[in-house]
Order: sequence, then C-alpha cells, then structure tokens
Amino acid sequence: MDLARGSRITFNRSYHRLAATLAMFTAAAATPALAGGTVSGKVEAMPAKYLEETVVYLKDVPGTYAPKSLSMDQQGMKFIPRVLVATQGDTVDFLNHDTVAHNVFSPDNDAYNLGTFKPGEKRSHTFGSTGVYTQLCSIHPEMLGFIVVEQNPYAAVVDGSGHYAVKDVPAGTYEIAVWNSHLKAAPRKITVTDGKTTEASFSLHR
Repeated sequence: MDLARGSRITFNRSYHRLAATLAMFTAAAATPALAGGTVSGKVEAMPAKYLEETVVYLKDVPGTYAPKSLSMDQQGMKFIPRVLVATQGDTVDFLNHDTVAHNVFSPDNDAYNLGTFKPGEKRSHTFGSTGVYTQLCSIHPEMLGFIVVEQNPYAAVVDGSGHYAVKDVPAGTYEIAVWNSHLKAAPRKITVTDGKTTEASFSLHR
C-alpha cells in the first residue's frame, strides 16, 4: 500500500467516526428533555348534581408563577365557566355578553364589588389572596359561580364525566386535594415523575 492511499483510508475512517459522533450529539440536542409529569384521574360525586363544581389541585408547589389574565363571561344569565381556577396574582376579566346589565361581586376573602356594567362592557379584578370566591350578581340573585384561587397553577376543573388532568407538574411528592362546593374527600400524597402519568381518583360525599 502506498503512503498516499494509506493516508486517504486513515482520513476517511477518522471523518466517518467524527460524523457519527456529531450525529449522536445533534440527535441528543434535538430530543426535548422530559420536563414534568401529569396527574390525572376521575372524581365521583354523591349526589352527582354537584360534580361540575369540583376542582382538583396540588398543595404548596414551590415556585414563582407569572400572573395570567383569565376571563369569566356572563351569558344566558349564567357565569361561564361556572367554576374557574386561578393562581394568586392572576387577573380575571368579567365580560357581559348578555342583553341586560349585571353586577358582579364576591363577599369572600378580599371581597370586591365591581359595580353595574352594561352589555359589552368589562370589569376586572386581580386576586391577591388564595381562597374560594363565590361569584354573585346583585341584580340577578339566581346567578352563581366560583373562582378557586390557588398558590400554584397545578389545578384543574373536572369535566362533565368527572375526569381531570393536571399537566407539566414538576417532579416531586405533593399533597393532592379536592375542592367541591358541597362535598368532601380526604387529600392524599402522590409522587410525580418526569415524563410519567400519576393516577389519583376521588369519591366525594357529604
């Protein structure tokens, strides 16, 4: 074998090894890291008529959470959604898509009264304290809604069949609990793993 040919073979082998190594690093960089896990399950309620007024939430998840803007509408003489989950520091815009004026107020926690506003108008409130805020209208006493303000954003309202999912939860061990307007269930401990789903179901009773 002449020297030139040997040099070419050595170069080609080195080149292919380098290319394979670079491809490995590129693939690793392109694969997103698993960040957080999901907590999901089903809630059953007795009596079932209160199921829609249920929030599943994680207690005391450390972190700093950027404030968000949310909305609760008034339409068909109802608060929509009936139950809204917010994080401490969030602002809720109260909309009025009815054909009549409304007055939104809550007597709970840092109580507020947003006054009377006409169709198409909006009022806003920033929630500085955690807790459950009953939403009422002084003009239409049959209207009722709830805003559940938590310390962290890892909470979810159940759907019509009682299912829920809380996504992107940081890995760790937490207490998971349920709020319902009339019913109760004991909280429990769960452990969340990155990229995995943790199941937690509840039965609510008086």
